[in-house]
Amino acid sequence: MNDFFILKKEKADHWYKEPWMLLVLGGPAIVVIAALFTFYLAWHGSDNVISRDYYKQGINIDKDIHRDAKAGEYKMLANIKTDSAGHILLQLEGKALPEKILMTVAYFARNSEYEDSQKVALTQIKQGMYEGLITIPSPTNAENLKLWHMKIEGPDWRLTADWHDPLHSTLQLKPQN
Repeated sequence: MNDFFILKKEKADHWYKEPWMLLVLGGPAIVVIAALFTFYLAWHGSDNVISRDYYKQGINIDKDIHRDAKAGEYKMLANIKTDSAGHILLQLEGKALPEKILMTVAYFARNSEYEDSQKVALTQIKQGMYEGLITIPSPTNAENLKLWHMKIEGPDWRLTADWHDPLHSTLQLKPQN
C-alpha cells in the first residue's frame, strides 16, 4: 500500500530532447543566423564608391546647388544618346544654349572601390544639337559597369543624372529641385 502514494520518478530525457531547451536556445540561434545573413547582404551589396576628389566636391557643393537652380530657371532639358563606338549625341533645350558644353562621365564599377571618369567637350552641330566622342570601356569591363553618372555643364548651370544601360537607352536630364 505504500507504493500507491509514492510518485515514481520517470526516466529523464537527454537535455537536447527537452521542448523547453528548443525555446531557450532557438531564439538566440535565429538571431545569430539573421545577423550572419544581414552581414552577407551588406558585404556583397555594398556600394564602395569613393570619389578621389571628395574634399573638393564637398567644398563646391554650395556652388553646385546654385548651378542646379540656374538650370531650373533656364528651363534646361537634355536628351543623350550613345552608341558602342562612343559617339554621343546631345539634344539640349532651354534659354542659355552655349556653343560648347563640357560633359563629365563617371563610371561606377561593381568590383572597384573608386570611380573612373572622363571629360568630353561637346561641340554644337546645329541649334540645340551637340556631339562628341567618349571612350567606351571594353566589353568585358562594360558588363561590370552598373551605372554611369552624367554631368552637363554650361557657364552658370548644370544638369546631372544617373544612366543605367547607356548603350541601349536614351537618358533625359532635367533640373534637380
